[in-house]
Amino acid sequence: MGNYHYIIAGLPDIVLDFESSGYDFDTLFGHISEMSSKEDRRCIEWLFFGLNQDNLNNHFYRVAKKSKTKFLREYFMFDLDLRNFQAAYIARKNSLDPADYIIGDNEVTEQLKTSKAPDFGLSHYSDIAPEVFKILENNNILDREQLIDKLKWNKANEICTFNYFDINVILSFLLKATIIKRWYKLDKKKGAVLFKQFVDEIQGTFKPENNY
Repeated sequence: MGNYHYIIAGLPDIVLDFESSGYDFDTLFGHISEMSSKEDRRCIEWLFFGLNQDNLNNHFYRVAKKSKTKFLREYFMFDLDLRNFQAAYIARKNSLDPADYIIGDNEVTEQLKTSKAPDFGLSHYSDIAPEVFKILENNNILDREQLIDKLKWNKANEICTFNYFDINVILSFLLKATIIKRWYKLDKKKGAVLFKQFVDEIQGTFKPENNY
């Protein structure tokens, strides 16, 4: 298990220190990175690299798909579908060809490029597509962004359902922290609500009696 048990068991204390220190996200990320092994720091760096929209392209997703780390592999395949759904929806709404804005090559992207159906015919290919298209119909930009981030948050939890003391849990923790960081910039009230959820999840999952 390496240092996983020590890091993860200490997350509740890290979060409380983080709260009292004024939400210094960079310090939080740095603290966890310092406690991680060299190999795990590469995973953390890859996560943050992928969370930068400027780095997302076909090559990135091809590499992510082959990652040995479950969280990186599954989260970024989810992220690829999510971004393609958004791109196809916006393109169609603006009378543009969705095929010009889709990344990747699989059954889902083929549907997005060729289908004329209202939902791009994705009911048999993706569980999240109907929910994503429903979210995109919301005219309130902040509400849309919050609901999309909720999908990402839930996916992070889903990937780690049966993981307890490994890098996948740490990556899930960091992803959710980046979502909170973003919302503190967009809307502090909503950011505070997310942080409360974050604390509740951490404290509920990593109580001492759950560590054995």
